[in-house]
Amino acid sequence: MAIVGLAGGVASSYAQGYVALDNYSSTLHPLITYGPSTGGTLGAGIGAGFTVGLYFAPGTISAASDPSGAANPTSLNALFALGTGNGSSAASFTSAFGTAGEFLSTELFQADPVNSGTTFTFMIVAFNGANFDASTIRGHSAAFTMTTAAGTSPTPNYIGDFMQTFQVVNAVPEPSTFALLGLGTGALLFFRRRK
Repeated sequence: MAIVGLAGGVASSYAQGYVALDNYSSTLHPLITYGPSTGGTLGAGIGAGFTVGLYFAPGTISAASDPSGAANPTSLNALFALGTGNGSSAASFTSAFGTAGEFLSTELFQADPVNSGTTFTFMIVAFNGANFDASTIRGHSAAFTMTTAAGTSPTPNYIGDFMQTFQVVNAVPEPSTFALLGLGTGALLFFRRRK
């Protein structure tokens, strides 16, 4: 699970739309967990070395189905963009918590540089490499919508939380998968030759 919190409520001459990316400020402390074939303990919180990030798109959009749980959000809907800059990503399992699967960005992600009160569709991702596509273990939440609010950095007042359950999974087939594929292909060629 993961939580995106809305930055909110204080008067400011800057009315930008902010989002706080964390699952640490909530009293629930939901975790991002290991899925099958990751080398981690199934259902346990992910450890150090993972990055949590945000993909977003203005408005309410849908995302294509992804049974693998490891597809890049931009392949599920081309309108998704990877959030960059302060607050758009966080390290998992830092010394700030001591609990695997937790994360906290100390900055706010500015989804809308002009307005608060704008609805966005988000997907949270977690991955173990330099970026999502280069990672062997990765995962994403379902798409969900939230409305941004004005806030002050780095400690906003929360006006709402949104929880999403997801696991990181092995995004690259294991060697045994390739071996089975090779055996199947070889068998097909053998039987085709015999005819």
